[in-house]
Amino acid sequence: MAWQSSTYVCLLQSSVENMDLAGGKRIHAHLNQNGFTADGVLGNTLLNMYVKCGTVQDARKVFDKISERDVCSWTVMIAAYARLGDGFESMTLFQQMQSKQIRPNEFAFSSVLSACAKLQALEKGMGIHQDIIKSGLEYDVALANALVDMYAKCGSIVKARELFDKMPKRNVVSWTLMINAYARQGLASEALSVFCLMQQEGIEPNDFTFATVLSACAKLGYLEPGEEIHEKIVRRGLHSDAFVMSSLVDMYAKCGILEKAQICFEKIYQPEVVSWNAMIAGYAQNGLIDKALKLFRAMPERDVFSWTTMIVGYVQNGIVDKALKLFEETPHRDMFSWTAMIAGLTQNGHGNEAINLFAQMVLSDVKPDSNTFASVLPACTSLAALEMGREIHEKIITNGFQSDIFVMNALIDMYAKCGNILKSWRIFEQMQWRDLASWNVIIGAYAMHGYGKKTLELFEQMKDSGMNPDHITFVSVLSACSHAGMVDEGYQHFNYMTDYCHITPTMEHYSCMVDVLGRAGHLDEAEDFINKMPVKPDATMWTSLLAACRMHNNVELAGRIAEYIFELDPNDASPYVLLSNIYAAGGRWADLKNIRKKMEDMGIKKTPGCSWIEVNKKVHGFLGGDG
Repeated sequence: MAWQSSTYVCLLQSSVENMDLAGGKRIHAHLNQNGFTADGVLGNTLLNMYVKCGTVQDARKVFDKISERDVCSWTVMIAAYARLGDGFESMTLFQQMQSKQIRPNEFAFSSVLSACAKLQALEKGMGIHQDIIKSGLEYDVALANALVDMYAKCGSIVKARELFDKMPKRNVVSWTLMINAYARQGLASEALSVFCLMQQEGIEPNDFTFATVLSACAKLGYLEPGEEIHEKIVRRGLHSDAFVMSSLVDMYAKCGILEKAQICFEKIYQPEVVSWNAMIAGYAQNGLIDKALKLFRAMPERDVFSWTTMIVGYVQNGIVDKALKLFEETPHRDMFSWTAMIAGLTQNGHGNEAINLFAQMVLSDVKPDSNTFASVLPACTSLAALEMGREIHEKIITNGFQSDIFVMNALIDMYAKCGNILKSWRIFEQMQWRDLASWNVIIGAYAMHGYGKKTLELFEQMKDSGMNPDHITFVSVLSACSHAGMVDEGYQHFNYMTDYCHITPTMEHYSCMVDVLGRAGHLDEAEDFINKMPVKPDATMWTSLLAACRMHNNVELAGRIAEYIFELDPNDASPYVLLSNIYAAGGRWADLKNIRKKMEDMGIKKTPGCSWIEVNKKVHGFLGGDG
């Protein structure tokens, strides 16, 4: 029998339909034995077979041997790496394809935009947007959807909405993406507004749309809109859809209405594991850990996520010992289980234990992911364990996460807080793509180290890159102005935040401005600023001004401010200690004696200081007064 190329193509397509990798490999071996070259349609079909059967490495070997690659060859591989989550390789191949003067099609553009979204590579995504316009494909609905998604995931929600509004034709995916974009940013009102507009234009929401908008309601505890959406779900006949009903369970639970969450859960016919997990998480999030455990034990079957949900429930409620016990009992611990436990230990102040558990994870041959590294690095940060942080950095490189923005941001933060600001800068400088968090971390690092001028320079560079600052950015910028004594710049950036960026100041921003004025010696101006604030000042803000009084030896103002703090938080030792030091420095011995007596009468004791030291990669803690 004389084999033809078309015969192999049909057989390979059959392997794809049946997900028969072994059969596909036999066909590949047979065509090699018969002298066929994997080029053209045959080569592309072979590529597609390996990709669809889940072996991208084998597909890459075929791809590298194809002598004449067409747009289809390149697109299959670009899409494969994007789906695999390897955005860096996907974008690299796209750039190589363009360098070969091969014009991308809509599928190649869509895949590389997905890679940009994964890496939050805004600048690269904007460049691809221009290429799409030049190609005359900007009105393709699927491509426009991919662009909206890319801009949203890269933090440019304004650009995403601008593009969405300009789309001549929008489908249900377009609307769902825009709703999801707002929901991810915590902008629940905007998500609900788009959902209403969608219905006004006669577009019927699907199950994903309902789940997305319910997620927006859940994030900000928007109960009333969530209940209205529930009514729409019932009218649409989706109240038996397990996916939608699980989203309803989650929404009601996060809004604290556990009775309705339970009713929705009970209405699901033969609830799947995901529904059980949602209800367990709901009880745990609301502090009802016993009910969560009871439901967990009643599950007819559990997956690894069920165990992880329960572990997360314990750590959210600060019950670390029971979380660890359940973790030990988990039958098939995967990367998510390990990561959840490591994150829980870190968040509850058990940094040493988190680092030790990470070491056990590595010894157990469980490969960490980006979330694992991003969870253990803050443990190094909290303990100032620089050497351990360096070891983890090496493992990040070994595991191929040196291009992961999430991990690199955590590394920048770790090095900065462990005192190595130059290493933080080198990592930031070498990053090919940066998101809002990247800029916030490096700006915060320089602010923390007292580099006021450099912090403001970075802030300007951030704006020039097209990234919009958020409330976290301004906390760092105002803090830098405070440490550098830049009062005018502090006022300028505070006003820029409110007037231009339309960010409503939080207590933290007001505290930073008080610190700016206080450190510069403008004590009366700082007090006046506090009294004119639209929000009631807290004890922390007054304590900041009290510290400034000590710095500038203003004893009279210190006494008045201390009284405000004592009223707001009478059991906090720090203002008493501060005032004692101010009186001692000013020679006010009688006042010093009175304040110490007041502390004794109220049973207030100064909290001993705690120091950490890293010896032979082990971290040891010491309390003030240890013998």
